[in-house]
Amino acid sequence: MFGLSYGDILEKIKKESGLKETDIELKVREKLKKLSNLISKEGAAHIVANELGIKLVDFDFKINKLKKGMNSVSIVAKVLNIYGINEYKKVREGKVANLLIGDDSGIIKLVLWDSYHVKLIEDGKLKENDIIKIRNGYVKDNNGFNELHLGSRGQIVVNPEGVSVEVVGKKQLPVDYQRKSVEELNVGDVAGVFGTIVQIFEPRFYDACPECGRKVNEGRCDEHGAVSSVDVPILNLFFDDGTDNIRVVAFRDQVEKLLDLNREQVLKFKEDISEFEKYKSDLLGKQLVIVGRVTKNEMFDRKEFTAQRVIEVRPEDMIKEFEEVN
Repeated sequence: MFGLSYGDILEKIKKESGLKETDIELKVREKLKKLSNLISKEGAAHIVANELGIKLVDFDFKINKLKKGMNSVSIVAKVLNIYGINEYKKVREGKVANLLIGDDSGIIKLVLWDSYHVKLIEDGKLKENDIIKIRNGYVKDNNGFNELHLGSRGQIVVNPEGVSVEVVGKKQLPVDYQRKSVEELNVGDVAGVFGTIVQIFEPRFYDACPECGRKVNEGRCDEHGAVSSVDVPILNLFFDDGTDNIRVVAFRDQVEKLLDLNREQVLKFKEDISEFEKYKSDLLGKQLVIVGRVTKNEMFDRKEFTAQRVIEVRPEDMIKEFEEVN
């Protein structure tokens, strides 16, 4: 219920009631016994919380606790980046905004579907570095990464009074990922690698659902049915850090970040790929931190890196950061 784990519920009850954890667990066991173990521990803990007058619906999650499929999510976070606003057309026309938000536990992409929320950005009322309080969000998976979505039932309060948020990675280099060399990467790792682009290929495009981003086949999305698809760019490159190299696959916003272009400019390559050559030359030899997930390409039996974030950084900053950590 509401996606809360048993540990989260205990922590909330302990914080709100002042009871010791052992006393709370005793109440949970008593409730389970009374109900002949016909409910889960989480269900029994919900009943205990309700009897103590504690509202779990208003529980504020930390970003690192969010899991795919969770609903009625409430969090407080800081806006780190606003990637822009895109138009879509399905049954109706609308706009969608993509942001990166963070707290002291991690970062996550936030997708806004409601016109009122999108207008906050258009009117300059929601900006980078603002603190936001979100209610009734839901968590979805996108290529192995969690995303927080907010629809018409969701709520946003911008810069709530008396609320502050500490964000991971306040220095130039974020610390919410494990740093590894290419040779250390294993399938399933989420890691950050500092290296150099040594080869880059022409971007490709595929038809995607405007809501979930998955591929559309003959105008239909497996999850959302008939849709008016949008073009999604894919950029492949080889990344070398001196220990080894790895193929990196970048989608959507990360393609725009790599090329330092907006969506409309990237889509022009689909019409005239020759325009890409000058950007290709600029990218070769560029040094970056790429944060992503390591996957296995079964066809070619090799590890690949799906880019989640692209961070521009000077080598001297990396050296300074390394000295501070060590």
